[in-house]
Amino acid sequence: MLAREQLLKRIAEHLSRLSVQTELLGKIHFFDLNIAAEHFYASLLNQVYGCDLVNLNHAQMNAAAIDLADQSRSLAVQVTSQRSAQKIKKTLDKFAKHGLGTSYTTLKIVIIGKRTGTYSTVSVPTGVAFDGKADVIDNVSLIKDVSLKSVRELQCILDLMESELNYSQAAASIMDKTDKDALLCLRNLMDRSAFQDPWDLEVSYPKFRSTITDLIETINTGRSEGVLITKPRFVYEDHALAEHLNALCTQLRALRQLFQLHVKSGEIDLNANACKFHIPESGAAFDAQRNAIIAGFNAITAPYGLKPLPNIS
Repeated sequence: MLAREQLLKRIAEHLSRLSVQTELLGKIHFFDLNIAAEHFYASLLNQVYGCDLVNLNHAQMNAAAIDLADQSRSLAVQVTSQRSAQKIKKTLDKFAKHGLGTSYTTLKIVIIGKRTGTYSTVSVPTGVAFDGKADVIDNVSLIKDVSLKSVRELQCILDLMESELNYSQAAASIMDKTDKDALLCLRNLMDRSAFQDPWDLEVSYPKFRSTITDLIETINTGRSEGVLITKPRFVYEDHALAEHLNALCTQLRALRQLFQLHVKSGEIDLNANACKFHIPESGAAFDAQRNAIIAGFNAITAPYGLKPLPNIS
């Protein structure tokens, strides 16, 4: 078993890593980690404070103002990566608006990271019992409380964290990809029919549109079909490369707009999965636009030694 100091250090490292990842991914509108954190903090707070918290967002989708609750202790908890006074005020107002004070006598707000003060300027609505200093839990206060535990209890807390935080560790590994590996992931996404087959061989027009949208999202956020698979362009080490990818997204949006124009005109019928252009050359225009996108992407990846994508012939 690890010594007390080593256990506390490992626990602190896990909390710090989670807060950094949550903040970074939140900036690119990837909130899946926040959702996973709710489950983690329910387990962690139960372990540290002896609560019996359950995740209300699992039991009641879009639970108002609070994320976790311990009915037996009349305890409500919100978990958030936002630490501003405005966020605290918004939570208190929603708590009061939905009359949650009748069910929960205690409200705690857990900040994933470090608080910005004691929130003494936040006005507490009538009927809500809340102290901005005592009822906000952050990494610092949590570690202080954890440090009072026995070595055996610390080991149990660390075991819990290492089992629960696999998700964030996987996210960290993805975000640590090299620029070359991230580009290779994008290349693999582009090496499919929507970018390789001539228009007259297209078999699914709805899938064509969703492929374009998915690629734009992957470049910007790192997500494909809602799952983080690579790092977003905002965190590439080569900032010029990030700008080139932004230009590629502009080209992809133009392709999607062209597609939508033909959908609105009725030439592409998504429900019937059919296409009948008024002008026969329209299909060639799609091929030319996709070839321009492929050429642009090949120019981006060439310095990294990646195999170029073939043009549509």
